[in-house]
Amino acid sequence: MTLIQGSKYSYIVVQAANIIAFISGTSVAWSSPVLAILEGDDLSRIPLNRQITGDESSWIGSLAAMGGVFGPFIHGYLMQKVGRRINLVVIVVPFLSAFLIAAFAETVYLYYVSRFLMGMGVGGAYCSVPVYVAEVAEDTNRGILQASTSTLIMIGILFSYCVGPYVSIMTFNLILSAICVIYIPVVWFAAVESPIYLILTNQEEQAFESLRYLRSKPDTTVRKELEAKKTHLEQFKPGTFIDIFETKGTIKALLFSVALTTFQQFSGINVVLYFTQDIFDATKSDLPPEVCSIIVGSAQLFVSIMALPFLDRAGRRIVLFIASTGALTAEILMGVYFYLQTNGNDVSDLGWLPVFSLVMFIAFYNFGMGPVPWASMGELLPSNIVAKASTLTTSFYWFTGFFLTKYFADLSDAIGMGGSFWLFAGLLVVCDLFVVFLMFETKGKSFAEIQAILNK
Repeated sequence: MTLIQGSKYSYIVVQAANIIAFISGTSVAWSSPVLAILEGDDLSRIPLNRQITGDESSWIGSLAAMGGVFGPFIHGYLMQKVGRRINLVVIVVPFLSAFLIAAFAETVYLYYVSRFLMGMGVGGAYCSVPVYVAEVAEDTNRGILQASTSTLIMIGILFSYCVGPYVSIMTFNLILSAICVIYIPVVWFAAVESPIYLILTNQEEQAFESLRYLRSKPDTTVRKELEAKKTHLEQFKPGTFIDIFETKGTIKALLFSVALTTFQQFSGINVVLYFTQDIFDATKSDLPPEVCSIIVGSAQLFVSIMALPFLDRAGRRIVLFIASTGALTAEILMGVYFYLQTNGNDVSDLGWLPVFSLVMFIAFYNFGMGPVPWASMGELLPSNIVAKASTLTTSFYWFTGFFLTKYFADLSDAIGMGGSFWLFAGLLVVCDLFVVFLMFETKGKSFAEIQAILNK
């Protein structure tokens, strides 16, 4: 079986859209190198001319998640009103604004604004990109294309880890701003409008042209696929928020989407990404924290690339189960290290354990916990309500993320860093039970087949 299936043009279109996933990745990891500078002793690198306080640090780390609550509402609306393609262009606006503000910020409040805007962009991207990818992909390559979005996020995270610690805050943010500017013409000229959106808005001829470009197949084959999509979409009237709760199938689709993305959040991934260098500082490892962050980011990228074909070959359920089980095992090990450390045990011979555990966690997370929830959201939600339902799903995801990142320090003070990682591991046990007893396989199934299963 070859890795590349379907038309090459669907890959080109998706990777153009995935540049915004890369930018999202840089934003997710942005706080790790920047907070290390703002909390550091070298005042010449701090634009504020003072170290920030612990409370200010937690707000900078968590306000991105709060922005992520609001971004999906804006971009979910734009997806439905102006189309997927224009929305993909507009998503870059909060990112570009945020990076420019951060580049020239001289007060901590401007960093707050910048992080909130980054969160709005990330929330909009997490809401929009999975839907777009699912709508332009074929049944045979939908899994690998959806997983490629996660890979681009990982490349963005690694970029922040590799560049952020070694340049000034201004230079780092100006580089990110330049990437945003480059993205605009690339996505405008390389991406096409989703054929699903064009069908829903009664632009049948444009839908045919879009699908013909994406598939690069004979017109009769393209016309047959177009008619199948039309027949499927005719079952659904234009959706409102109320329609999400109208049938058993749509309710189940929403609940599955919310459950899977919430399990992803409760794995502790965003806490790890936002505070990677702080976590490594706490381990007192011999390796510099910024080097440890690069190791983690490299592991993320390597595993996300290796995992690309598995969603279409092994299926979503087995991949998610393996990933969740591996991630919780890593968090148990991490918890053991911190428990021994905080209880006065000599852990000098275990300096390798936190790095190993965190790399193991990241590896298993990116094997399945990262791509599967968002891929499933794009597959499960019916096309007439996908913009609104993905808005609710993504907003809830970042709402829980805000509390996790804002109060992680308080949680660690209350139950210890070890206890925090054990709590995350326990929540992943619940995820495993959900996968085994409730989740069904969507590999290779058409949207019509998935809806039929949900409505049984």
